[in-house]
Amino acid sequence: MARHLLFDADETLYDFAATERYALSLLFQDLSIPYTSEWIEPYHEENDKCWHMFECGEMTLERLKSARFEMFFSRTGLPYDGKKAGEDYTRYLGDGGFMLPGAVDFLEDITKDHDASIITNGIAYTQHKRFKMTDTVKYFSHIFVSEEIGVQKPDKRFFDHVLSVLGLSPSDCLVIGDSEKSDIQGALNAGIESVYFSLKGKSSDKADHNAHSFDELAAIIRAIC
Repeated sequence: MARHLLFDADETLYDFAATERYALSLLFQDLSIPYTSEWIEPYHEENDKCWHMFECGEMTLERLKSARFEMFFSRTGLPYDGKKAGEDYTRYLGDGGFMLPGAVDFLEDITKDHDASIITNGIAYTQHKRFKMTDTVKYFSHIFVSEEIGVQKPDKRFFDHVLSVLGLSPSDCLVIGDSEKSDIQGALNAGIESVYFSLKGKSSDKADHNAHSFDELAAIIRAIC
């Protein structure tokens, strides 16, 4: 039986790096902040801190939206409103419909004989809008977003919810993602086989399989499913 494929979204199928550049450049332009490493790097550091706290259950996603900019502005001494910046940035992110090279052809091929769903920790508004913009919703039977579920990867409750909605057991599914901390650890917590996917050539000892291209990923999926 072909197992149900549970795909992480960003940096697994969707190009979040390109989306972030697009949204951040528009926001910085609005605020007259130079789009240079002098300002981008501290934003990334504060943003990473917030996402780490979110994944550890120490910060809500709603709080994260503004906190990352409040922390960035406080660190750099910029006199801007973090809440408004967070709202504007979220809106710009939703306009960034970019796919990783080869992702659409891969989905078109692999979903001919496998059912698939999205499992993402992203912000619901931005994720749904981006998926629609790329015309890729048609490839997935379900889209699971942590903000709508109320719990995030790698929490086992996220995966329990997914399995319950799909009416499947852990052995019926395969998790595919680029984050060892949220995707692969989440799969381990839920007892689901996993593939760590990295176009940058990285590997994970925690994953059952590693893939570094969409061709390699397709071959692994067809070999084990």
